[in-house]
Amino acid sequence: MSKFHYYSSLYLEFKKEDLKFSTFDKYKNIIKDRINPIFQDMQVQDIKPSNIKKWLLTLSDIGGKSKRIYLSILRGILQEALYDELITRNPVSLVRLPKYSTPRIVPFNADEVKMIMNNTPNENYRFYLAFAFYTGMRSGEIIALKKSDIDLKNMTIKVQRTRSRYGESTPKTTYSIREIPIIKLLKPYILELYNKHDNEYLFVTQYNKPYNTTNVFQEKFWKPSLKELGIEYRRPYNARHTYATNMLYNNLVTPVQLAQLLGHANTQMVYDVYVNYIERFNDKFDRSIEIYV
Repeated sequence: MSKFHYYSSLYLEFKKEDLKFSTFDKYKNIIKDRINPIFQDMQVQDIKPSNIKKWLLTLSDIGGKSKRIYLSILRGILQEALYDELITRNPVSLVRLPKYSTPRIVPFNADEVKMIMNNTPNENYRFYLAFAFYTGMRSGEIIALKKSDIDLKNMTIKVQRTRSRYGESTPKTTYSIREIPIIKLLKPYILELYNKHDNEYLFVTQYNKPYNTTNVFQEKFWKPSLKELGIEYRRPYNARHTYATNMLYNNLVTPVQLAQLLGHANTQMVYDVYVNYIERFNDKFDRSIEIYV
């Protein structure tokens, strides 16, 4: 068989064991909704770079980052045909990657963080915000925390899992399994939350079950709260950016240490996103220095 849909099915079959379920489901939907409708009935030998370029032009509802992901999946599908020697070259390799620049982050300032923390209409939401702003943890990592992950003696939090609508799994990468120090600001929230119920998870719903998503915080509290406070809307993930930039800006950690706290494999993300943001600020620059003496 040399039709494209055979290799798209084969690709998913091979990927099923390699990818986390949430990522696999994402790939499956991209193939089903955005790739197969164009290529499924074509012979893989007939797919040319021009076909792929025309397909990219039809993807007007997504940005450069998503297009790169789609191309990566298409490349993987056609690579299976290359391994079977049905084609001599992967046509995706002849297609220029769409332009993509890292979005400019706009962290909350200290006053905004205080306003948000002091105007929380829900108790669990307040606890969630404390972890988000004071640890930089990802939302799925926060709601996956168990009481056994909290070490009040050594003042550390073990990040060992994440939760989503797909269930519970290991964190995003192996580097995301880490220990985070509990800062003084966070400790009162932990103590209050720790003693609130007898469930093994820190964050539980009114039915004493762990959360599978933080969407309820996003829709019911986050958006209305920012609007009421007159604060420019930013995604809840921005709490992580806020933690990172303030840790660097106030010289509380080095880029290497921050990468470890955030669960990054190296400092590339720190330099690409956070250091570049901080370097735009010159208000503390000592203008009396003499460069050449």
